[in-house]
Amino acid sequence: MINSINVHCLGESHKDSGKPCQDYSFSAVNDKMAMAVVCDGHGGDRYFRSDKGSRFATEVIEEVVRDFVDHTDAKLFKGSYTAQGIVTDTDKKLTTLDMKFRQMFSAIIALWNERIDRHAHENELDEWELEHVPGKYLDEFRQNLTLPMAESTLNKQYGCTLMVYVQTPDYWFAFHLGDGKCLSFHKEVNFHGQKQIWDEPIPWDDRCFLNKTTSICDSDAINEFRYCYGNSTSIPVAVFLGSDGIDDTYGEMENIANFYVEIMKVIAKDGTNAALQQLRDDLPIISRIGSKDDASVAAVFNDKEVRNCIGNFIKFQMAYMDTQAEEQAERIKRLTQKRHKLEHQISIWEADRKRAAIELDYARKDLVKASDRLEILSGKIAFLAKEHQTFTGNDPLPTIDYSEIIELAKEKPVTLPDTAESQAPQTSPEIPESPENQETPESPDNPESPDNPEPPEIPESPVSPESEALGVV
Repeated sequence: MINSINVHCLGESHKDSGKPCQDYSFSAVNDKMAMAVVCDGHGGDRYFRSDKGSRFATEVIEEVVRDFVDHTDAKLFKGSYTAQGIVTDTDKKLTTLDMKFRQMFSAIIALWNERIDRHAHENELDEWELEHVPGKYLDEFRQNLTLPMAESTLNKQYGCTLMVYVQTPDYWFAFHLGDGKCLSFHKEVNFHGQKQIWDEPIPWDDRCFLNKTTSICDSDAINEFRYCYGNSTSIPVAVFLGSDGIDDTYGEMENIANFYVEIMKVIAKDGTNAALQQLRDDLPIISRIGSKDDASVAAVFNDKEVRNCIGNFIKFQMAYMDTQAEEQAERIKRLTQKRHKLEHQISIWEADRKRAAIELDYARKDLVKASDRLEILSGKIAFLAKEHQTFTGNDPLPTIDYSEIIELAKEKPVTLPDTAESQAPQTSPEIPESPENQETPESPDNPESPDNPEPPEIPESPVSPESEALGVV
């Protein structure tokens, strides 16, 4: 049975500023089609009505997509998978289906502009806008109200990104304008050459980077859409759309995929309503401990196939954590060798003991962190092995025993000469820390000046019940 869920929530940073949730999500299923939509309103001061813009975009998309499905011949969807990056009118290789997609994108832009123009003229600036929006943007808004729609830039105040997935019994397609991530999950690991059970099917746009993104309010928006499609032979088990409040929190694509697998486990075990409630509970936590931004997720999935494939999805989680565990184990071996070398050097060599003591101090601290991380990963891998048995009824999957490596890191330090120990600093000086302790660059979601606070710290490991629930690895 095809089903869907969608949730959007207010970002943590918006609570203090009084801004509304500027994300909007939608999903629906009927006999003809299933659809998921995520639209993310821009957060900069200029885009002070982007919450309305994202809602209008979602409503327009629903209307235009339904019309597209009603009037498009399924036979046009040839082949199991086709992806198109940026396509323009000058591209002479456009197929009939490509042209129909461009007509749909053009209709979405036109109807959205009509909606926001009507809203702007019917709704004066309110008290919050007058108090919080910089005067130059209020003046721009008032000036645009006096201009014909073709000449005004009212759409800037309502700007947003958009991401859509649509599935029918005979074909599927997805399209994207702006940032955020779309992930599809499949029965097999060889979906158009991929080596994992998940994929990012829509081509990425490198212009969407850090605080820059393409947008429906761009003057050349029609030439900024990316899309993909396939016939009934390649319909995914599940497709998840997430605004950049999700990927700014989880960072690597594997972490995002892991989070969605956690949601599919709830679907497989307790059903769609339980998964919907899980998302409602999780997204505010994700925003609070992660990106601080609004967060949205919408998904379409075959719940029977999710249950059938959950064993493979858990194997992906185990393989991903095994890779991380192996990296930590190798790191512990290297750090242990370094610690032994430094301890020996300090014990027999009078020269430059102070610097060696500083390096030893860092090596010991890094060993503790690597050991703790490996212990957490080892526990998670063992848990997943048992979970796989619960879902599939098969014997537990084999796991690697890292206990000796962990004990190696906990080896009692050598007692050093007083002269060396006395020179070792009690508080570590300002020396660059290990890569895992460095801050993550800021990745706000608006095209211009970001409103976001300090760069989000990506949750590292499930050391608390909250992060455990979010599937953070």
